[in-house]
Amino acid sequence: MGKSRVAVELANSRSHRLDAVLWVAPYSVLPAVEEQAAKWHCAVPVRFLGFQTLSQSDRTYLDVLEWARRRRVMVIADESTFIKNADSKRHQRLAQIRKDADYALVLTGTPLTLDLWDLKRQMDWLSPKILDTDDRAFRYRYFTMHKKINDEGSERIWFETYTPNVRHLRSLMAPYIFEARLDIGVPETSREHEHGVGAETRAAYEAERDDFLEAWAAWGEDLALFRMLGNLKRIAALDPVKCRSVAARVAGQHTLVFCQYREEQRRIARHLDDYLLVNGDTPATERKEIFRRHRHERVPLLLTYGTGSFGLNLQHVASCHFASLPFDYGEVEQARSRIRRLGQTRALTYITHVTDLGIDVLVAKNLRKKGWLADLVRHEIDPRGTI
Repeated sequence: MGKSRVAVELANSRSHRLDAVLWVAPYSVLPAVEEQAAKWHCAVPVRFLGFQTLSQSDRTYLDVLEWARRRRVMVIADESTFIKNADSKRHQRLAQIRKDADYALVLTGTPLTLDLWDLKRQMDWLSPKILDTDDRAFRYRYFTMHKKINDEGSERIWFETYTPNVRHLRSLMAPYIFEARLDIGVPETSREHEHGVGAETRAAYEAERDDFLEAWAAWGEDLALFRMLGNLKRIAALDPVKCRSVAARVAGQHTLVFCQYREEQRRIARHLDDYLLVNGDTPATERKEIFRRHRHERVPLLLTYGTGSFGLNLQHVASCHFASLPFDYGEVEQARSRIRRLGQTRALTYITHVTDLGIDVLVAKNLRKKGWLADLVRHEIDPRGTI
């Protein structure tokens, strides 16, 4: 059973106590959400709202806030990745609306993408009484503090998950979680292709790395590290040789190709005779038509993670390529889920494209670590794997 159907059935089970449902989701997937709500026959009137509209429009926010205060409401946060940042306007506004709601529901395929703070933000939005702890206490209960002092006396402090206490966190959350393991009943295969890069890219990569090492030796600032990682990742993703090689592997295939950068999309597209492309610049009406065309045209569909990894039902294809990888574990899992859906009948293949530069090894290692943390929390919720 998909999460949209679960939400509809929960709303229907409380229909005698509700006047309306407020369903908040990424703007780009609202049409699909509306279709699902109609498909499963929601018995309660539903008002749909995009996360982006909520954060960008003061008028809409105030209107929805007043609307919710006059009704018995269930508020649904669909794809709750969008409210994991407690400092964001959309989180704060949705939290204010939540205070006046009778029921609240979080829907997500990736509840944990960065660290345990993801879980706290979602649980606090549902109700602060679930974990009943402030940020400072949460940090020292579920993380271990590490401290390092360099030769110049500069101090660096960071926190890592304290594994033994994950079980305690699970005990607090478990009564409020329904986890459905999606078994689509088809084989799934993951493959990796390594691509060489051009001499110019390698020189730029090494220059960026050396500049960072000099800055780090002089200042030891974390900001320099983050800037360097972002720059190295972009250099590797945009390499012309890699982009041409990826294009050669996806040409003529009915497949999805996920890219981190729009320029990366364009560089791959230059080497394709036929393709479809969607990114943040594509108007909503055109996106709908492109997705419709892709059901019948056997060409690669080039997507960015931001516009193609949430809420879309693309099970008409059975493979997806990752032309480059983000640091965010959740984005990759969401991208996989575009084809790993109910109704899929063919064996699935996921192909990751990496360069022979060190940054891609680091990104892959980071994603495996996030996967380990998600599996750890899942195991503590359901140690026998019966859910």
